[in-house]
Amino acid sequence: MKKLSVAVTGCSLVDSLYANVNTSAGAFQSLRSKKNGDGGLKEGELTFADALEKFSGKKYDKILEALTNGEKPTARNLGGPAIVGAINAAQALYSLPVEFSFYGATGKDEKGKFIRSIIKKTPVDIKNYVEVKGDTPGTDVISDPAANNGKGERTFINTIGACYNYTPSDLPESFYKSDIVWVGATALVPGLHTKLSSILKKAKKNGAVTIVNTVYDFINERKNPDKAWPMGDGVEAYKYIDLLLMDWEEARRLSGKEFFGEIMGIFMESGVGAFAITRGAHAFFVWSSGKIFSEVELTEMPVSAKVDEILAAHPEKKGDTTGCGDNFAGGFVSSLLRQLANGKEPGTLDIYDASAWAAASGGFAIFTVGGTYIEKKKGEKQAKLQELRDAYMLQINRV
Repeated sequence: MKKLSVAVTGCSLVDSLYANVNTSAGAFQSLRSKKNGDGGLKEGELTFADALEKFSGKKYDKILEALTNGEKPTARNLGGPAIVGAINAAQALYSLPVEFSFYGATGKDEKGKFIRSIIKKTPVDIKNYVEVKGDTPGTDVISDPAANNGKGERTFINTIGACYNYTPSDLPESFYKSDIVWVGATALVPGLHTKLSSILKKAKKNGAVTIVNTVYDFINERKNPDKAWPMGDGVEAYKYIDLLLMDWEEARRLSGKEFFGEIMGIFMESGVGAFAITRGAHAFFVWSSGKIFSEVELTEMPVSAKVDEILAAHPEKKGDTTGCGDNFAGGFVSSLLRQLANGKEPGTLDIYDASAWAAASGGFAIFTVGGTYIEKKKGEKQAKLQELRDAYMLQINRV
């Protein structure tokens, strides 16, 4: 069994979840975006609190009060695509010699203490999680469980805060000397995002496998709503990415294309080793050049039928969809790491196994409120995910 070190950096924050908001009601509709990048609300997408203030002409506390009818958050949890994905992967791999370290920043405030109190209950090391000037980042998650034909939908309002002050100079050499370098949702950590190519290039030079998962890039959407988002600081970053994980809207905007074939073609020709593109509750797509996973043509993969069966039989088990994409990413990465730890070589990894762990992880997140699952005992989540993973492999007939 091969020992692996995983360095993760990117977005971590406090999620404040409002789980029962009717987005068809007047308050939400009055704040609906009229054109790309204007700061208004769109289901499934992210905007910034200051941009929403400018869009509406109202202070954010008044906006939030109107959206939620003055209700307090249903739950407060650790969020952020980088840390949530890393925690899920670490939990799924608890019995293997894979060590996760998170590199990031919070403010020196109560929210920062809250984040650390949650991560300390997980297998992820945070000795490189520093305090910097500014408020701890946060996202208000506006969740409507009745949207999307009853499968739910979320809208995100983000405050970057302290992450404006976190830059590559805060990443020590230990980050780049890890076996795996995972960069998540840096569009919400601008100092890292604008130097993404150099971060990935240095990691590759040191022999690391590189992973990137994306997030809605409101900064670039606001700057140039009619142009493709750059991948961090430009297209050069793609050739340093071994595995790229996106949702459909992010893929559409990063590619700058509207038609399916054109979007997929952009990423297949970009230089990335492999990618997966999710579509919420719908089937997702995977592709591999053969660099990390065995070569696989563009393939449509179903969501977990087992999860749908459980929800149909036990609707009371439904939590919300917050963190489903982040956990999907964590599941995908966990399979990559498991296969490497078990001695498989880059270029031979099984992308169908990765898809199974991803579908299991993204599906399992629906059973909880918020994206971070706190285990009652070590190995608890791995066992639950293993059951869903095995059912998925039967579903796609790859046992």
